[in-house]
Amino acid sequence: MKSAFIYALLLLGSFSALAQDRSDLTLGAKVGINFYSLSNDALVVDDDTGIATEFGIYGRIGERFFIQPELNFVNYKTHLITQNQPRAGERDALTVRYLRVPVLVGFRTSYDGKVASRIRFMAGPSVSYIVNVADNNLGIGRSDLHNAQFALNGEAGFEVWMLRLDLLYHHYLTSLFNDNNSEGKGRAFSISAGIEF
Repeated sequence: MKSAFIYALLLLGSFSALAQDRSDLTLGAKVGINFYSLSNDALVVDDDTGIATEFGIYGRIGERFFIQPELNFVNYKTHLITQNQPRAGERDALTVRYLRVPVLVGFRTSYDGKVASRIRFMAGPSVSYIVNVADNNLGIGRSDLHNAQFALNGEAGFEVWMLRLDLLYHHYLTSLFNDNNSEGKGRAFSISAGIEF
């Protein structure tokens, strides 16, 4: 995790260096919560949506039409009962920590209301890389999961005073479990608030 923080600082420094040369580059940071669950999977008996946290930094290049690469640190949690866990029928939380890198393409409206001044719509791919798997009673470790997972993302953002509020849906294309019989893919909905500088 320490190396991930160093990588984040280097990325933010790179964005800052670019910002000095580009007047259309905006930097920001955000924090939020997410709701994560799995699609149907032969290895999973039951699955409940879990709530966890995420935070990240981003750089937006452009005004009305833009590209927005991000670096996010994400905790995803789901409550599972699996087919082959050590104690049959016992539900436990599976918490996986990721470094997620989306690259979004977006459109920003020129709406000028009393509260929300602009609305943004974004979409694009992302890759999530596992940093850590929390201890659990399901017998699931990092080697049981795909290290790299790909997703498609859609987002709507609202600019309210100095805050940036975002609603983001992640639709994973890679199955969570590193097993040929597994087809369960992550689905996540994120709500975040951020500031730009």
